[in-house]
Amino acid sequence: MNKKTDPKSLKLFELLTKERIGVNVSVEDWKEAIAQAGKLLVKTGMCEPRYVKAMVKFKEELGPYIVITKGVALPHARPEDGVLKTAFSLITLKKPVEFGNKNNDPVDLVIAFGGTDNTSHIKALAQLAEILQNEEDTNLVRKAKTKEEVLKILKKYQN
Repeated sequence: MNKKTDPKSLKLFELLTKERIGVNVSVEDWKEAIAQAGKLLVKTGMCEPRYVKAMVKFKEELGPYIVITKGVALPHARPEDGVLKTAFSLITLKKPVEFGNKNNDPVDLVIAFGGTDNTSHIKALAQLAEILQNEEDTNLVRKAKTKEEVLKILKKYQN
């Protein structure tokens, strides 16, 4: 398989487009934060509305494990819960919200994703981990005023 068709080679920059980024989003609680990030996936045809409900249900059933590091939540659900195409969305929150993770709350960066299988998003997740390990770039994403600013930071990690 060439790089274009090998789903394992999908990069974060390919899966997280300008249309799936929201900056300075106002939400009341974690459910609304997941819903807003999920809405961007639905609006761009990447998943069905039921996928957003599944992400909320996963958090309710499995707890705040989706808060993967200080201030960052990574909501997701299963491919069969309504994923149409592998994709990521990202929102920065105007005001951080509690997800129930005492070590990593409050959350101000929500990155939702849906994979059509268990492997197509692996490279993108690795690139995301690389970004999140760079505190300076993560903080630049948090402070970004425009979608373009977020994309500029992500572009640095597109290898």
